[in-house]
Amino acid sequence: MDLNIFRKISDSIKRAENREFLVELKNSIDKNEVPILDKIENENKLSIGTKNKIENEFDNILLEYSKETEEKGPLVYIVEKKDNECIAYEYENGTDSVIRINENNLPLNASVNSALRKENEKYLLDEEASLEIKNRITDMAKDLIEKQNEELEEYRKEGHLYRVSERINDSVFLWDITDKSNFEIEEVDFPEELLDKAIEGTVFEYIDEKYRLKWYVIIILKELRGILDKWID
Repeated sequence: MDLNIFRKISDSIKRAENREFLVELKNSIDKNEVPILDKIENENKLSIGTKNKIENEFDNILLEYSKETEEKGPLVYIVEKKDNECIAYEYENGTDSVIRINENNLPLNASVNSALRKENEKYLLDEEASLEIKNRITDMAKDLIEKQNEELEEYRKEGHLYRVSERINDSVFLWDITDKSNFEIEEVDFPEELLDKAIEGTVFEYIDEKYRLKWYVIIILKELRGILDKWID
């Protein structure tokens, strides 16, 4: 009996199983791919200003890194996946462009947040670049978030009154009327139970490291306006 036949059959089965495993692994990774900026935003409370700064620095990091490593060829960074396509930024000669890549043209282990190099019309995964870019973006975001939180802590003062100047979604812009500050701040950690009352003109007091409703000014103003309108009529 030729045992080589069984060995060949066994090897074929193993190769098929390995391919199936790799495909399953890739599909599993694809389902859990989260763009690094989305991950940062989901895990932190960011002001609109901080979010914009992070996005701008993200672009700068990619551009600068592409210049630093231009001897390795154009840098391609995958930022999003939609259906069977990946949306990526391509950096070459100090300029950037948005491109779409069919997933069939990508290396098996490439995913969102991967850095690629193009060689002979083929995309190759650059693991070193992927890790370095991830570290730079993570460190940058950490610094900006720490700065945001430090500024918020300085602005929050025990016993001070804060008037709402504007509200955008869950972000509340406050002006310190006790200090009569020359600038307002975007409070990203405002109590959820008070959000419906955080409308322009309302005043809150900061007591025991919490905002508490002080004057529901907007209602008073509306009532006064109604009284004045009646007098004028």
